[in-house]
Amino acid sequence: MIHILADQNLYKIEELIPPHTQLNLYDPSHGIPDLDDTDALLVRTVTHINEVTLPSIPPSLKFIGTGSSGTDHLDNEYLEQKGITLADAKGCNARAVAEYVMTALLLWKAEHKPDFPLGKVGVIGVGKAGSAVVELLKEFEVECVEYDPPREDRDPDFNSASLEEVLNCDILTFHVPLTKKGAHPTYHWLNEEKLKGRKFKLIINAARGGVVDELALMKYFVEGSVENYILDVWEKEPDFNTKVAKHAYIATPHIAGYSEQAKINATKIVCDKLVAHFDIEPAISKYKNVSKTVDFAHIKYNLTGILTRLHPIKGYEAALRDLFDRPDKKVLFRNLRNEWPYRYEYPFLKIRTELLNEYSELKTLGITD
Repeated sequence: MIHILADQNLYKIEELIPPHTQLNLYDPSHGIPDLDDTDALLVRTVTHINEVTLPSIPPSLKFIGTGSSGTDHLDNEYLEQKGITLADAKGCNARAVAEYVMTALLLWKAEHKPDFPLGKVGVIGVGKAGSAVVELLKEFEVECVEYDPPREDRDPDFNSASLEEVLNCDILTFHVPLTKKGAHPTYHWLNEEKLKGRKFKLIINAARGGVVDELALMKYFVEGSVENYILDVWEKEPDFNTKVAKHAYIATPHIAGYSEQAKINATKIVCDKLVAHFDIEPAISKYKNVSKTVDFAHIKYNLTGILTRLHPIKGYEAALRDLFDRPDKKVLFRNLRNEWPYRYEYPFLKIRTELLNEYSELKTLGITD
């Protein structure tokens, strides 16, 4: 029998784990538990696995899966040298991230540029999430500049914009992994050198903390060359920089990819890869994509009010700002990520027909009646 140890916060893991396996759960706030006799370890981004955190790997451990698109919390080289098969859930939350970016843009536009177009948006990183962002932006007829040299290297059908082209955009949004090595490192990709002498309406980072140099970003915001910025990820997460957060138009606790659909996708993908690795019987899925009706009770809402009712972005922001002066903000940051109920993605929401007819943006987001 396969012995599996899994993060207790992996969504629906007990329902989605393959049958005829032994599942034990662990609390990631207590660190990595004893892995003796464990065949497979399933983690989230909060668990960092490397030579320091896991210096001794038991011979039984052959598989590590992460319920996330990114793998910068795993030392892939070290683990693969030890004979560990690694699996991620790449693409699981692409739509959720795209909806976060589009919701943030619509809220920002309503407050700052209600009568003007958004301008040109540069998408840095056009993998699963970045592609979903591009697709949604194009639904809103927003001009996009797609920048992804690594994808151009491996995909003959993709042509990346030049660095100069993307830096000439009005808005930048980031969707790259955090890397410090290789031909295209992303650590502090947006830094003082790239910010100096340029003007941006808005910078969004919903990728990984450290892709944007937060202190440089804040400096150019204070000086006025960056009009606004939105951060969902932080360099020393969960110990986020409160000074940087105070200046942000929107600051949230790494929840851009959080949705009911994304979380189920993540667990399913990792479990499917575990099944393939060990050649065992898969679980029979009990989950179906169902829609949820949101009742607005015939109260008069504007677009901002509707969006903030359907998407918890502003609620998360208010909760994060409440942590600024708390000595235990690291723990509370994690709690915000783990304890809030997951939202439904827009195509799985239904609202009154008259609201859809009044605000075409809602239909474009995929909401139905």
